[in-house]
Amino acid sequence: MKKNLLITDKLSSINNCDFIFISVGTPQKKNGEIDLSFIKTVVRSVGKIISKNKKKPIILIKSTVTPGTMKDVILPILEKNSKKKAGKDFGLISNPEFLQESKAIQDTIKPHVVVLGGYKTKFMKKTEKFFSRFNPNIPIIITNHQTAEMIKYANNSFLATKISFINQIANICQAIPDTNIDDIAAAIGLDPRIGNLFLNAGPGYGGSCLPKDMNAIINLSSKIGVKPTLLNAVEKQTNYKLVILWR
Repeated sequence: MKKNLLITDKLSSINNCDFIFISVGTPQKKNGEIDLSFIKTVVRSVGKIISKNKKKPIILIKSTVTPGTMKDVILPILEKNSKKKAGKDFGLISNPEFLQESKAIQDTIKPHVVVLGGYKTKFMKKTEKFFSRFNPNIPIIITNHQTAEMIKYANNSFLATKISFINQIANICQAIPDTNIDDIAAAIGLDPRIGNLFLNAGPGYGGSCLPKDMNAIINLSSKIGVKPTLLNAVEKQTNYKLVILWR
């Protein structure tokens, strides 16, 4: 990027930006819900800053938030503090990220997909064009806010499910003499319908994202009256595996 990259902690710098990416943490509360305090603070500040200029920026939310957060929380805060209208005076797009912590830079430059959620306005067209120029070979999924938010949770929930599945099979193998879980994982991983990623038997899923996102989607499911039977089983398997390892 040569001299085109400026690193600063001054929020006022966004006055000159066409695209504003917001990517702050949404940690887990004790009750399983996500904590929106960080993103609310940032969105409030961004709203106040864009209220003072005539530019029509596009604001992209990369933080992981449960479906409905953009419509019910982020959009109202932005419109209130900017005194402007989304879709007319500024663009507001959900743009979840799918990074592996060990490959963050590589996955940012070459993601497997770009998801854009929002209204199909001139702002969406401009954003699609931006990502297409950045890497024309990456598929772009355009949908609404709620669906884009849910895609991130569906993605991480499925990865957690693969991990818990192979650990369940590993538990069965341990009870059957001369049964090799590594060979089994290698064989089923060659099936193109399955793939070989996340099929390493071990202590279960961890890190800063999968456990938090699983708890959040389980909590949301219960709140809206949908019993998360499979997701509960996935989480139970991981907790069981950890207990076995610590014995």
